[in-house]
Amino acid sequence: MNRAQASTLVFTILTALVTGATAFLAYRGQRSAFEREFARRLSQLAELAASQVSPADLTDARQLGTDGNGLLALQLDALCSATGLSNVSVIDDSARVVYDVRAGFATAGSPSPYDSLSHATLVQARGTRSVAFPPFRHGEVEARAAAARIGDSPGAVLVTEDQPTWGPELARLRRDLSLLAAVSMLAVAALALLVLRANASQVSLERRLSRAQNLAAMGRMTATLAHEIKNPLAIIRGSARRLPKLEPEAKSLADSVVEEVDRLSATVNRYLQFARGAGEGIAADARGAVAATLAATLDLLEAEFRERKVEVVREPAFAEATVRLDDGSLKQVWLNLLQNALEASPDGGRIRVAIAVEGGRARVTIADEGAGIPPDVLARVGEPFFTTRAQGTGLGLHLSRQLVQGAGGTLELSSRPGAGTTLQVALPLA
Repeated sequence: MNRAQASTLVFTILTALVTGATAFLAYRGQRSAFEREFARRLSQLAELAASQVSPADLTDARQLGTDGNGLLALQLDALCSATGLSNVSVIDDSARVVYDVRAGFATAGSPSPYDSLSHATLVQARGTRSVAFPPFRHGEVEARAAAARIGDSPGAVLVTEDQPTWGPELARLRRDLSLLAAVSMLAVAALALLVLRANASQVSLERRLSRAQNLAAMGRMTATLAHEIKNPLAIIRGSARRLPKLEPEAKSLADSVVEEVDRLSATVNRYLQFARGAGEGIAADARGAVAATLAATLDLLEAEFRERKVEVVREPAFAEATVRLDDGSLKQVWLNLLQNALEASPDGGRIRVAIAVEGGRARVTIADEGAGIPPDVLARVGEPFFTTRAQGTGLGLHLSRQLVQGAGGTLELSSRPGAGTTLQVALPLA
C-alpha cells in the first residue's frame, strides 16, 4: 500500500467517525433541549402553584386530606386539569405528604415517595426557588418532576410531576440522523473506493510503463550487442570449418570450436528474438511437426540426460500432429522446456513427456519430479531476466511463451513445493 492509498483510507475512516459523532451529538443536543424545556416548564408550574398556597390551605389539607374542599384541593386539581400534569403533591418539612392529587399514589400523612426518589432534591427545594428532579420511573413510564418552596410555610414544598411526550419525535430524529449518517458514510466509502481504484490503476500503469521503457532500452542494447557479436562468430565458425582441410588432425578441435560457436550463436539469436519480440517473425503459413521435433530434441539431449542419470518416460507413444509453428521454433521451445526440466530434476529422477491431440489442438506435457516452485517464485516465472539459476538468462521460458502465443497457443505452468513442476503447451493444429 502506497502513501496515497494509506491517506485515502485514513481520510475515509476519519470522515466516517466525524459523521457518526456529529449525528450522535446532534441527537444528544436535541434530547437535552427537550429535557431542559420540560424541566423549565415543570419548575414554572411548581413555582406558580406554590405561590398560591397559604398556611390556611395547608392546615385544611392536614385536617381533611383528600376529602377536603378547601382552596388547596381546588387549585391543585384545576392545575392538573388545565396543564395536563400527571400529579401535584404538597410535602411538609418532615417529608410527609400533606395533599396529593393522584389518588392512590400517596396517602396524606405518609412518607413522601418523592423523598425516597431524591431526598437531596427536596432539601435543596426548601432553601431555593425551585429544583428539578432527576428522571425516574413509575412502572414502565419514565417521569420528571420539579419542587418549589411554599413561601409562607418554611420547609413545605410543592411537587409537580409529568411524563415526557417527546419520545416519538426523538425516535424519528434518531432514525433520520442514522439514515443520513449511513448515506454519508456510504457516499464517502464509494468515493474512497473510486480513488483507491484510480490510484491502483495509476500505479499499475506506471509500473508497466517503467517496465516497457526498461525492456525497450534493454532490447536496443541487446540488438546492438548481438549484432556486434554475431559477425565475429560467423568468421570464427567459417575459419574453424576450414581447419580440417588444412590440418586433418585438427578436425576434433575444429568440431569443438564449431560446436561452441553454434552454442554462442543460439544464445545471440535468443537475445535477438527477445529484442524484436519472439512472435513477430512467425509466418502466417508456418507449419511444424510436433512429434518429430520433440523426438529430435530429446535425442539431442540424450547425453545430458544420461550424464545426470535422469530417465525420460515417453507416455504414450507420440502421436504426430502438424501445428502453426515452424520446426526451428518448435525445437527451440522444446529445448528450453526440457532443459528447465532437466535442471530441476534430481539425480535418478524422471521426466514424463506426452503428446495428446484433442479439440483441434496438440497438447504437449512435460513433467519433472523436482523440488517444485514456491508460490511467490511461481508468480514471476516467465518474466524477462527473472531466473533462479546461477547460469540462467531468464529468457528461455519467456521466449518460448512468446513463440507459442504468437502461433495462437498457450503455455501453462503448474507447480507445488515438493511435488515437481508440470508444463503444458497447447498449439492449434494446422
